[in-house]
Amino acid sequence: MWRLREGNANFFIEDLQLIQKQQEYYKALSDSDKERKSTKFIEYMLSIIDSSLAELLNFKNRTLTQIDRLEYFVALETSVFSRKDYMLVFKDISSATASRDLAKGINLKLFEKEGDKVKTIYRLIKR
Repeated sequence: MWRLREGNANFFIEDLQLIQKQQEYYKALSDSDKERKSTKFIEYMLSIIDSSLAELLNFKNRTLTQIDRLEYFVALETSVFSRKDYMLVFKDISSATASRDLAKGINLKLFEKEGDKVKTIYRLIKR
């Protein structure tokens, strides 16, 4: 499965489904070795990449819940941020939704709030 961390735009290949399809992997590798051509192995790897990208696209098109957004944002490890910073990560939510998310994060003890109104900043609570 491919993972995208939008904060720094790095792609991570977690497992590329090779563990699940280990026999197919070794067969493609063996067939290519016997034929002295890498075609079968390249075709196999391209099919794995294709299915991994399809998984990523399905993941990226899903609707995130409030908890999904909070978990994702905490994983970014942004230590100090504003509501505006939060909304830059989740571009499709309203300012009211962002405020509700951040209030929930405070209740869950994920963040601490400092200041008031437009000068409010949030600090990630280290775990």
